[in-house]
Amino acid sequence: MLSTIAGYVAIAVENARLYQSLEQKALQIERLKDFSENIVESLRIGVVTVDLDDCVESWNPQLEDLLEIPRSEALRRKLADVLPRDLAGEISAQAASDHVSGIYRFHLNTRSNRHLVVNASIAPLLAKNGARLGRLVLLDDITQRVRLEDQMVQTEKLTSLGLLAAGVAHEVNTPLAVISNYIQMLAKQIPEDDPRQKTIERIVKQTFRASEIVNNLLNFSRTGGTEPVEVDLNSVLEETLTLVQHPLKTAQVNVVRSYAERLPVILGSTTRLQQVFLNLFMNARDAMPGGGMLEVRTGARNGSVEIEVTDTGAGIPAEHLHRIFDPFFTTKATGRGTGLGLSVSYGIIKEHAGKVDVRSTPGKGTSFRLEFPVARKAVHA
Repeated sequence: MLSTIAGYVAIAVENARLYQSLEQKALQIERLKDFSENIVESLRIGVVTVDLDDCVESWNPQLEDLLEIPRSEALRRKLADVLPRDLAGEISAQAASDHVSGIYRFHLNTRSNRHLVVNASIAPLLAKNGARLGRLVLLDDITQRVRLEDQMVQTEKLTSLGLLAAGVAHEVNTPLAVISNYIQMLAKQIPEDDPRQKTIERIVKQTFRASEIVNNLLNFSRTGGTEPVEVDLNSVLEETLTLVQHPLKTAQVNVVRSYAERLPVILGSTTRLQQVFLNLFMNARDAMPGGGMLEVRTGARNGSVEIEVTDTGAGIPAEHLHRIFDPFFTTKATGRGTGLGLSVSYGIIKEHAGKVDVRSTPGKGTSFRLEFPVARKAVHA
């Protein structure tokens, strides 16, 4: 009996040891699972896994913020029903691949109509034995990076063209001045009722227009050589609006001002900044030939002063939006613009360490948002 009982006790002890070992293994696996999930949850890129039926198995917080889709809404649904249709189509097209594949610089819109540029990586999800379990999709938001790259390209382009423009402007100025002087002398020698006076007037008018283009080229190539001073942008905006008060009123454009009180000052050139705002206001007027509203807002946030100039005009087509700061690019009719105004403005904004962002909806209007760093006051011992 004792021998039999000893056998049962031995089995019970062995089972208890095995249960304890299994419990430790389960805890270890649980810790590893939590650790792996924490890694995925902490990643700065969006991660989604799908099974063989293309149903979403996991959806990390970064993806919730990126696509504005909650995890509870995404889990156990088809990937094509969750992701934007065009992106889901691109991912599905690469579903059969056994290697890691990528989608570069894909443009998409979120639920709140926020425009994003993302890189997507698609990799097969495999078990230890090599069996396929599903797919892993990584989405990396590169919107800000693309914007900075575009700004760098634009700056380099403007720098090169600025040097060329300065040379061309100086070379053209001399013969242009001679033509202008001679044609005005000729106009004085011919009687006012002479039919040739109309031809001379046309030549004079085109000479002045050519002179304006040359001056714009010089402005385009000029870099800030004056000592920066403290500038109150509210005052600069108000002075500029006073200058264009008559043409705006004639065009039936209603101006709405929304200035922030006690706006911090920035360092810069009042004259140069006035040129920027003058270009924006006159472009807004030209975009509203039948009248409309021009809204000018100012504010301060995170160590920067912000200015927003919004019109209710015709807007800018999407295919032209990325070219509006290119020199000589214009959508205006022949003779209405040189295509240098916004290029000059872009250069001046960069001189002041500023940023500019443009949003436009054809048929509804355009908004230019400018941002300048607040002037930092010196600290004295």
